[in-house]
Amino acid sequence: MSVTEIILIGFSLSLDAGAIALAAGALHNITFRQAMKIAFFFGAFQLFMPLAGSVLGSGFGQYAKDYGNIVGFLLLLGVGLNMLRETFKKEKNVTINHERHLAETKILTIMAVATSIDALVVGITFNFVSVNIPLAVCIIGAITFALSLFAVYVGRRSKHLMGNRKIEVLGALVLIGLAFKILLGW
Repeated sequence: MSVTEIILIGFSLSLDAGAIALAAGALHNITFRQAMKIAFFFGAFQLFMPLAGSVLGSGFGQYAKDYGNIVGFLLLLGVGLNMLRETFKKEKNVTINHERHLAETKILTIMAVATSIDALVVGITFNFVSVNIPLAVCIIGAITFALSLFAVYVGRRSKHLMGNRKIEVLGALVLIGLAFKILLGW
């Protein structure tokens, strides 16, 4: 597998994480430290999961292929529906509830796992092609880190274009859409 192919795989795997990072930037007043945390979590999980997939190999491979999309779907759907519920539960003049902040470690871990299930499956396929696995996982992790960091800042800029409530609904719908994307394997 060429470096160009690995870069293309890394970019495609990072799009889900980038979409969530964009929503995080739009929904919350993200500090530089929180932006780095978001990018680090997504980058680290996208680095670790293909590595884990290549190690686990074909014995676990069929399980991840058969059920990984369902796990990712349920995790993202749950977070998205909860965000939507909280958005409509709020009074008009109430500030954003930071209890469910997308940069919160618990929420971020759930989303990083959910968006990296496909990377686990890609790692399993590394057993069937000629690829420099350490190089591949580093490229995938670095691309995801960079795209996520960039997306947080694009999200921060976009919140001024719409009201907070609309951005919250949009962020929840993005998560729900990603859940169905994972479930259907698009």
